[in-house]
Order: sequence, then structure tokens, then C-alpha cells
Amino acid sequence: MLSRRETLLAALGAIAVPGPLVYAFDSAEQQRIVDGGQGYLVKMFDRSMNLLPEFSGSKTYWLYHDNYLAAKILEGVDPDKAKWIRERIKSFGIDYSGKIEIVFGEAKDPLPFKQYELFDVAKVGDKIVKSERATDRPLQGWEGYGDLLALAILAEPNSDQAPILFKKLVAMWDGQGIADRAMKQMGIYATYKIALAMLAARKLNEKLPFADRAISRLIRLQHPFGGMITDYDKTGTPNGMANVETTSLVLLALGNR
Repeated sequence: MLSRRETLLAALGAIAVPGPLVYAFDSAEQQRIVDGGQGYLVKMFDRSMNLLPEFSGSKTYWLYHDNYLAAKILEGVDPDKAKWIRERIKSFGIDYSGKIEIVFGEAKDPLPFKQYELFDVAKVGDKIVKSERATDRPLQGWEGYGDLLALAILAEPNSDQAPILFKKLVAMWDGQGIADRAMKQMGIYATYKIALAMLAARKLNEKLPFADRAISRLIRLQHPFGGMITDYDKTGTPNGMANVETTSLVLLALGNR
């Protein structure tokens, strides 16, 4: 099952946080990613909507995952914007997705995974508000996707299955990125899956065998404007554009709680 980002690319032919994130930098490059990424999210905030668009110039505003994630990051950078985002999400009567909340321990009954659907929430002038949510339909074959392996680990890190799933996730690294079913179908690597793998390793207090390569890859995927580029090819060449979801997840992966 392709993610929303992967579906879009194909169509184009492409517990609450207790406080702000704390960063411990191993290098100046990592600090540059965080500083630039935080600045990117601040600049992307649209005061007329009290939300962030999917990417620069987009007229689409995703409540989940994008703005839910952005509010988490901005809590420690610009609390007012974080508050406005949360209030705006609430104003649409949307309070869950059943998926991305797993990262923060906020998902209710996240496992077993269900199929996800994308839906329109509202139209505001020429801007469209969308979101993603879990259905009641079981999701088959999820272990073939790196992001879902990581989320399953984050959902139940103390289960007997967590170490087994972690080994499967690590085995997907092919020296360049997470080579899961989606990558093999589309021929490109997803940046956000590196971030989720890093989060899963930290949750299990495990060393990610390819951590140095992963950080090196992230450094090369930062857009000059600060956001993180969504994808890259087998040569490491960036593919796609910087967006809110990818940037937020990378910032979470580089932070410590």
C-alpha cells in the first residue's frame, strides 16, 4: 500500500509531547538541518489559514499528518503558531488519523494496521483542506513497507515482535536507503522512512547499523530553503521537493526526549 506521498508521486509520474524537542548535535551539519528545518516550518505557516500548506506554493493543507506534526515541532520554536494550528485542526472537527499519532504514543488501538483513506475536509476559497484516517478494513502485507515496520515498533516496543520487526527493517537498508516494496515499485527512496527507522531504533534503545550513512544522506537532502526533500534516486540525487511532513519527521528523528 503506497503512502499518500507515494501515491501523489505516482500520479505525477512522483502520549502528548511533554515539552520542546531537545537536540544534541554530533556535527555542525546536523545543527544546520535542525535550524534550517525549523525555520522552514515557521516560514511555511499561512496566517490566513492558521495552517501550513503541503509544500511551498501548494493550495492543499493536510491536517493529518502535516499540520499535526508541524504543531509538535513548533511547540518548542513558536508556541503561538503551534497553538493556532491545533485550534484550527480542532475547528474542522478532525481529531485523529489513527496512524501518525503512533509516533507520540497518542494513537488509540493502532494495531493491527487498518487501511487508510485520504479525504477532503473543506474548501476555503481556492485552498483545499484534506486529511488522512484509518478505516475499519484490515491492511494486508504491511510488513513489506519500511514505514509501517517502524510504526509497528513504535506502537508496541515492548512486544516480543518488536525485535523481529526491527531486524526486518534493518534488512531493508541496501546501502542507499530503505528499499521496501514501495521503493522497488517506484524506483526512488523516501526520506521520511530513514527518519522513522531512526525513531524506531531509539525507541528500542538499539543502535541503527546504518546510522552514519542515514545522517549523511539526510544532510545531502536538505533544500537550500531549509526543508527536507521528499525522495532521492539510486545515485543519491534528490527527487521531489521539500515538504512539511518529511521535514517534521526528520526533525523528530534528530531530536531527543
